[in-house]
Amino acid sequence: MKIHLLDYELELLPEKGVYWRQHQTLFVADTHFGKEATFRFHNIPVPDGSTSETLRAITKMVKQTSAKSLVILGDMFHARSSLSKKIREQLQEFRKQHQALKINLVLGNHDRPLDTLPASWEVDIVPMGEFADGLAIGHEPENIPKDVAMMLCGHLHPAVRLISEVDRTNRLPCFWWHKKRLVLPAIGGFTGCSTIKPKPTDGVWVVAEGKVIAYPRRKSNRNSP
Repeated sequence: MKIHLLDYELELLPEKGVYWRQHQTLFVADTHFGKEATFRFHNIPVPDGSTSETLRAITKMVKQTSAKSLVILGDMFHARSSLSKKIREQLQEFRKQHQALKINLVLGNHDRPLDTLPASWEVDIVPMGEFADGLAIGHEPENIPKDVAMMLCGHLHPAVRLISEVDRTNRLPCFWWHKKRLVLPAIGGFTGCSTIKPKPTDGVWVVAEGKVIAYPRRKSNRNSP
């Protein structure tokens, strides 16, 4: 789904990414690679495969958009124990498949305790701040830089409940436009959600059944489509 926010045209993808065609850049947030490995490290039995699912989703978006650059908006990993041998091998294989892809990481709260990432992954750690043309990147929505038009970020894992006269759905992940921030849903396949309560002037787009759908609002917002 193409949307216009301020002077920016962005594409919201059902795999939970944002593509900025003008700069051939794909943005994702909260991959939490290896979270299942961390749970098993602490003797908590959980299903395997969330990291491979997330990598497949990113690969699909890269191929569909022909993105030249990937920006991870924080929490690439869940914890130090997430970097198991299997996770390292999966990420190494992903890198081999996308050798020409430039990958940048804005450190999130879960990333900061980690050591340096393997050089062979070619992941550049970049600070939060302006990315291009007045659009900033970050992890936590609270820390928006001054003098930027808007920021793409993550951290909150936003979701909404859809309630009708006949049904009440479970929470659905969503993209949330609020106070100069577009908060991305967590792309990680083994992450929870946090229910938001959008204001009438916010923009919300839910991800459901392989589609991105505009969430109804009570009145229009001149800064949203």
